[in-house]
Amino acid sequence: MLRFRDFFTTLLLMVAILAVGCEGGDNLGGSSTTGGDVNDDGTTNTEKNSEVLFDRNVLNVDGNGGDMDIIYSIKNVVAGATLEVKSFVDWVGVKEVGGRQIILSIAKNTQNEPREALVEVDYAGLERPLFITVKQDKAILNMFKFEVTDVTYNSCKVRYISSDENLWYMANVIDKQFFDYSGVDTEEAFIETEMKNYLRIAAEYKMTLEELMKHADPQLIYRGEAVRQFTGMQHAGKYVVYCYGINIKDNEYEITTPVHHTIVELPMPTMYDVKFNLQTKIGEAGTVTLTVNPNDWSGYYSIQIAPDNSLQYTPEGEPLSQTTIRALASTFFNNARTFMAQGNSADKFLSTSCYKGFGQYPMALERGKKYMIIVFAVESEDGAIPVMRSVPTTTYVYL
Repeated sequence: MLRFRDFFTTLLLMVAILAVGCEGGDNLGGSSTTGGDVNDDGTTNTEKNSEVLFDRNVLNVDGNGGDMDIIYSIKNVVAGATLEVKSFVDWVGVKEVGGRQIILSIAKNTQNEPREALVEVDYAGLERPLFITVKQDKAILNMFKFEVTDVTYNSCKVRYISSDENLWYMANVIDKQFFDYSGVDTEEAFIETEMKNYLRIAAEYKMTLEELMKHADPQLIYRGEAVRQFTGMQHAGKYVVYCYGINIKDNEYEITTPVHHTIVELPMPTMYDVKFNLQTKIGEAGTVTLTVNPNDWSGYYSIQIAPDNSLQYTPEGEPLSQTTIRALASTFFNNARTFMAQGNSADKFLSTSCYKGFGQYPMALERGKKYMIIVFAVESEDGAIPVMRSVPTTTYVYL
């Protein structure tokens, strides 16, 4: 913080007398008084014509808070009078009022919003009190650190490190697409949505929220350091790793820190060098027969159709962009995940939704359109959600 003691005499000539401030609040945060009672020329004042001059009347404080000093001087001293300083909020304390200095103690801001308060300064020779404005920035997001390791196309490990060993906190991860599609765009709305979901689950199991958090598997709330392994994630997906302080009692909860987060972007799986030979034959009434020769690929493959008015359609002769490949992979993955969420196995999805070996497949397509037919290898590792495992091969049909 800047201090102007060396230039104090000059400042007294430049600083204007403070104007009347606004009324303060009701809750007294603290006060302390002391000060000089004699003018520089040895005289004292008995009328309401004193002036109190400050080196600054606005304090800008970061989220960590700390002690802040204000240098002051009194013109036309009143005999026996002392400076009285009052805070009206509990996060601003009056630490010291000396003969030339006021020290305010500003608490750390734990909220994700800036805040502002007035400190009243009164003196017997003033017609009305003066006010100092304290402006504090929102909480500095340094309560938690993240270490993300072992990142694969469908998993990662996260180490959550809290700066407060006694602080309970939520530690989790969420697909970034949730924010893109849900309309949730504030920290408060996200926490409210999350806690409503947990309250609903607790009610279904006839538990309180506190009991649910104690019995949840995997564990959701922690103290100190936590390590979580996340699996079944979407390849090439973006995930928000997050945590926030929370206290839970029965079905009530209190958020004690802002949300801390980091973004993790998963890679695509390693692609096999698989190429399919594709041929199409147009029959009557718009029927198209696709012939697929997988060559040396003995696993499953997926067939997708993109009409020329779809986002995935790429004009013939142009290579597929990485965005298009990721979109195709994402669509396939989400379909498999939805199917398996209903209690089905990966093998059942592959056997009912995908193809294997040489094959001929009739398709009924609408006339008057162009189509891009896409084929790519797919695979499930150890029963996990199947994923794309080769760069797509394409062919085109014009009806």
